[in-house]
Order: sequence, then C-alpha cells, then structure tokens
Amino acid sequence: MNCQVAFYKGNSETANGITFDKIIRQWTHGPYSHSEIILNGRMYSSSPRDGGVRSKVHKYDPDKWDYIKLSDIYVQNIKFFYKLTENEPYDWLGILGFVVPLKDKTRAWFCSEWCANALKVSGCKKLFAYEPSKLSPNKLYKILTT
Repeated sequence: MNCQVAFYKGNSETANGITFDKIIRQWTHGPYSHSEIILNGRMYSSSPRDGGVRSKVHKYDPDKWDYIKLSDIYVQNIKFFYKLTENEPYDWLGILGFVVPLKDKTRAWFCSEWCANALKVSGCKKLFAYEPSKLSPNKLYKILTT
C-alpha cells in the first residue's frame, strides 16, 4: 500500500485576510501549515476545519501540497491508530506546545502531532526520538526529509 505524508503550503482565504494557515506558518517559521497521512487516496489527520481526527478523500494537488513517500511503514498500524482516535477533537491548546513548554495530557490532536504518533506506531524510526506533541508541520517535514 502506498503511504505518503502531505504538507499543506496553500492559502485559505478569509474575509479579513488573516488565516489560520498564515499564523501557523509564521509561528513555526516555515512554508507548511498542515500535515496529513495519505493512504490509497484517503487523507488521515486532525483538522481544525473538520473539528478533529477524520479521514476523507484527498485530491492530489502539487500546487498546494508537498508529498513525501514513506517505505517500511506498517500501514495497518496507521489504520488501527485512526480507529482508536477517530472523531477526537482538534487540540487548540496543544499547538501552543510548539513554542511554550506545555505537557500534553489531552485526548485531542493537532495535525502534525496526530501524524507523528501514527507514524511512530507504524515503525517510522526517524520519529522514535521525538515527542509528537512538540512537532509542528514544518519540524515534521524536516525530520522526515533528513
């Protein structure tokens, strides 16, 4: 099964011109504001737009997303992790952990935290030394590409 991690580099428009995407990119000093795991055309993650952990069809768009293919991943573990966390809420407080030393104690998830946890339990050795609640989409990208 094909496994990729997708990183959102697009822009969402709002009436006032300030978007959540823009804030995350500026706060985390990089081009990405969101991450997803892609398995056979479905995206898995936690999204503030969708209220938390969910899965939906992914429309391939290299203008808005950068993709990293992963191998040696136990895809069934990602699906199992998804079933365990499905419909859990988005972790609004947890995103502060990028810059503030907070202890993650919730059953809520932000995107890169969810993806990093799913990848860790699926055997992604590059993530074994990291605490997922401290990983922004930009940090996750750097770890997976080095």
